[in-house]
Amino acid sequence: MKNLEARQREMLERKAATKAPQSALASVPVAPGGDDEVRRLRQRVTELEDRVLSLEEENKRLRKQKTVVVERRPEKTYQDTVQEQRHNFFKYSNVRRY
Repeated sequence: MKNLEARQREMLERKAATKAPQSALASVPVAPGGDDEVRRLRQRVTELEDRVLSLEEENKRLRKQKTVVVERRPEKTYQDTVQEQRHNFFKYSNVRRY
């Protein structure tokens, strides 16, 4: 359980870290046709692509760690219900009462 809480905390920290640079980039004034701007944006794109790849790898690793299988019980038919009621009746009808 502690491991899960630590992972959740790390995830929240990563989300907060990714939000901060995006807002900083948005506050930079846009100069039309600037080579610096293009270079900076390309660098930012490559950083984000690297980040996406690392998050995808982490996602795959975490999916391998824990797999939850949920099996649904088949719904009971009318015949199953009647059979269970008969079974319970005969099972408990011979119980001695003190």
